[in-house]
Amino acid sequence: TMRRHELVSPSCCLSGLVLLLLLALSARAQRQAQTDPSEVAALNAIFSRWGLRASTAWNISGEPCSGAAIDDTTDIDNDPNFNPAIKCDCSYNASTICHITRLKVYRLDVVGQIPAELQNLTYLTNLNLAQNYLTGSLPTFLEKLTQLQYLHLGTNALTGVLPRELGNLENLISLYIDSCGLSGELPSTFSNLKKLMILWASDNDFTGKIPDYIGNLSNLTDLRLHGNNFDGPIPASFSNLVNMTNLRIGDLTGEVSSLAFVANMTLLKTLVLRNSRISDNLASADFSKFVNLNYLDLSFNSITGKVSPTLLNLNTLNLLFLGSNITSLGAYQT
Repeated sequence: TMRRHELVSPSCCLSGLVLLLLLALSARAQRQAQTDPSEVAALNAIFSRWGLRASTAWNISGEPCSGAAIDDTTDIDNDPNFNPAIKCDCSYNASTICHITRLKVYRLDVVGQIPAELQNLTYLTNLNLAQNYLTGSLPTFLEKLTQLQYLHLGTNALTGVLPRELGNLENLISLYIDSCGLSGELPSTFSNLKKLMILWASDNDFTGKIPDYIGNLSNLTDLRLHGNNFDGPIPASFSNLVNMTNLRIGDLTGEVSSLAFVANMTLLKTLVLRNSRISDNLASADFSKFVNLNYLDLSFNSITGKVSPTLLNLNTLNLLFLGSNITSLGAYQT
């Protein structure tokens, strides 16, 4: 017959294994994930160059990915008390390594160039450096931030052209480069930004023709190109942008444009084509289909024809500007 201890030993071994596993999990839970050391060094260098101090909600001199940087409640986009700010993802290497995924330095009057150390924050998906006094050229090393989905550089004092290397940021969804001081032509490599939904490039010194490839960025919903030195015409390819909800083009020179390209943009809420060298009949676009249209500005063009009651009776239309055209409303010039 079997002895008693031989009968119970398998369950004893199982209990021991379970205990060891629980102890190991407990030890891991007590060991906080740590920020990648190269990213800690980069962040400290950036803040040092810009003379910034972090919020007391997280410890920049010690462990950056702590406190508000890793909680689920702090909204760094809308919390003015958390600026400058970072957010981290601590799920790497079995939850032992944190990477910085968001950096916000917004409207802090930062002066100086974009530091080279920024290129070491390669896990960034969201970078907001808007409304500062950043100077110098836009560095080509930004192409190394290949996970970027949101890049906001608007309202700065940069110089030079848009680097063609930014076309490598193929995960970009939102790109804000309005009022930031850039000039030259939009690079052909931007045709690679197939995921782009928002492009604000207004109020700079961009030149050349508005690129045809923009019409192939079919996910675009919000495009702003006014306040530059672009040459017309507005590309016919823009008729492909059927997901557009906000479109602002203006201040064009050169060749005239048709109005027909907007015909299928029936999701539009805002349409501004002020001073865009448009020579066409107002009837070339059936505005009765634009049931969401709130703001329409076609002023300072060469648009002819009568303003239809259908346009005037759109339920959502709050603002309508047709001045300095050749349109008519009954006996009145608009």
